[in-house]
Amino acid sequence: MLCMMRNTDISDNTILTRALDELRSRLPRTWGVEVIDRRAYVPGPDAVVRVVGPDDTASFLLIEVRSRLDPKDVEPLVSRFAMRLWQNREAIPVVVARFLSERTRESLREREAGYIDLTGNMYLRLNAPAVAIERIGADRDPEPTQRPARSLKGAKAGRLVRTLVDFAPPLGTREIAKLAGIDPGYVSRLLTMLERDDLVEREPRGPITRIDWANLLRAWTRDYSLGSSNLTTSYLQPRGLPALLDALRRQQGEDGLAYAISGSLAAARRAPIAPARLAVVYVERLDKAAQMLGLLPAETGANVLLVEPFDSVVFERTTLDDGLRYVAPSQAAADLLTSSGRGPEEAEALIEWMLANEEAWRV
Repeated sequence: MLCMMRNTDISDNTILTRALDELRSRLPRTWGVEVIDRRAYVPGPDAVVRVVGPDDTASFLLIEVRSRLDPKDVEPLVSRFAMRLWQNREAIPVVVARFLSERTRESLREREAGYIDLTGNMYLRLNAPAVAIERIGADRDPEPTQRPARSLKGAKAGRLVRTLVDFAPPLGTREIAKLAGIDPGYVSRLLTMLERDDLVEREPRGPITRIDWANLLRAWTRDYSLGSSNLTTSYLQPRGLPALLDALRRQQGEDGLAYAISGSLAAARRAPIAPARLAVVYVERLDKAAQMLGLLPAETGANVLLVEPFDSVVFERTTLDDGLRYVAPSQAAADLLTSSGRGPEEAEALIEWMLANEEAWRV
């Protein structure tokens, strides 16, 4: 029978009961999972669970029941666990929740803590008895009305992300708003969301002091995509990509084409993986650009993708190299993360280069 525990209500007990039932279903019948009542130990875990193998070896799980756990709260929570390991230095912290976001789960794994949520996400590693469970459930909250309705969709969010990635902290709210060209109120609301997700850190009533820009880019691409957020059309340059690049180099002066190269060609300047087969080029107007570059419409066999951007920010902080204009590394990485084929692999290679060379691209 499940015992009543400190600081839990009916909802918490329901979450715990369902989570432990899910754990039992993942273990052989000869294994045991039992709840130990520790009401007298305050402060202490919400529950202590004993996992027993068929040879009577056992491990203890320190259970924290949460309706929600934001990424920024993972480190303090696991640190508190470390201060109160219940009679066993080998006990494993485990968070049980209705839903845990991908970022929260990643942070728990990094700190060697387990988790079980009611959407099917589970992670548990024990040495004795030997247990290794990792399951993927929902990647989005099935009940999003229980948390603030904010996202990184839309042009304003894209401008904010690009600003936070491209500019190094410290950055104040009004400074960010000015750099991004959006209103301070919107910036403040989005920063609250990003702080909750442990993607930025700021002083109380002060500036942003830390930006996890690599994971911020990855978070943006859950709402942004090269194909769906922009207007794209495929074309063929019959003479190949060298001919396209030559045509782009000729786009100089007031009458020249406004453009910026993204995708594999942009990434290859910093972190080449393989020769580019598709050129991704941002332009202001697809029809005009195709005519000026001598491109032919192509439903199959295309080697050029022209893109009318979601926002003019794609033309900001570009780089001119060997007569060609390229998007900022942050934009190239986001576009590749949401591309097909080897695009995500190229994106991660570019991000790795960006992490090692911030002084070369970050303002």
